[in-house]
Amino acid sequence: MHRYVNCIAHNSSEGQLLLGEKRTALFDCGMMFCAGETIRRVRNALGGRPLDYIFLTHTHYDHIGALPFFRAEWPGVLAVTSETGAANLLKDTPRRVIREFSAVAAGTQGVTLDMTYGDEAFQADVIVRDGDAVPLGGLTVEVLETPGHTRDSLCHYIPELALLLLNETPGVLMPDGAVYPCYLTGYGDTIRSIEKCRGKEIAFLSLPHRGIAAAEDADGFFDRALAANAACREFILDMRGKGLAEDEMLDLFCRQYGSDVLLTFQPREAFFANARATIACTLRE
Repeated sequence: MHRYVNCIAHNSSEGQLLLGEKRTALFDCGMMFCAGETIRRVRNALGGRPLDYIFLTHTHYDHIGALPFFRAEWPGVLAVTSETGAANLLKDTPRRVIREFSAVAAGTQGVTLDMTYGDEAFQADVIVRDGDAVPLGGLTVEVLETPGHTRDSLCHYIPELALLLLNETPGVLMPDGAVYPCYLTGYGDTIRSIEKCRGKEIAFLSLPHRGIAAAEDADGFFDRALAANAACREFILDMRGKGLAEDEMLDLFCRQYGSDVLLTFQPREAFFANARATIACTLRE
């Protein structure tokens, strides 16, 4: 796997590099507060080559917050996302949320951010759809639309390596081996996306915020993800069946899922926002 380099600079961030013979591709560029270190790792791995693509798995701040700094380092780099993701990046609200949550995350790390970048840095250069393939030279990036975490979520499959790079739709593998459910826009979409992913021939599984999974973590991951998401849905529906108010449901949900370990991956404000979205979409469906 010498053509794949994990450049993740912090456990709450992202940045996984693929080296084709002709083109190079980074999968998400990660948090704004550790952009400098992520860029340093990517530059060292490139060995003087340009960075050609940044494939965005979705448009959350912890995955793409560093995009303005990557554009400054590699002005010719192309941001690749879905049609929905491209539309999101043009909206004022997502751009504002990226700024606000990036500042909160930086504060938890004691980092002062340079926020003078222009919001136009957050825009797509290439739009891809389910089944599209982008050649890198000896390696191909195949696109899988996998909504559930967000509507714009994409996974990426490298057939030459039998490598599947996941986003957070199936869930996030925690250090204790548990899968934390992350569906924010649709439970049904999440289940369908998991089934699509595990239909691929997989020798290597790359997990969000971790990189290539160890064999024991990859083994049975999709079964565990299905179970974890189903349990989350049933937990929420049980609270509704008991007639709990929204604030009561949010409190119980946070007690169930808001572990100290999880909160090292994301600020408390982001966790609460995601919890509300999970509850809301479960009740809506």
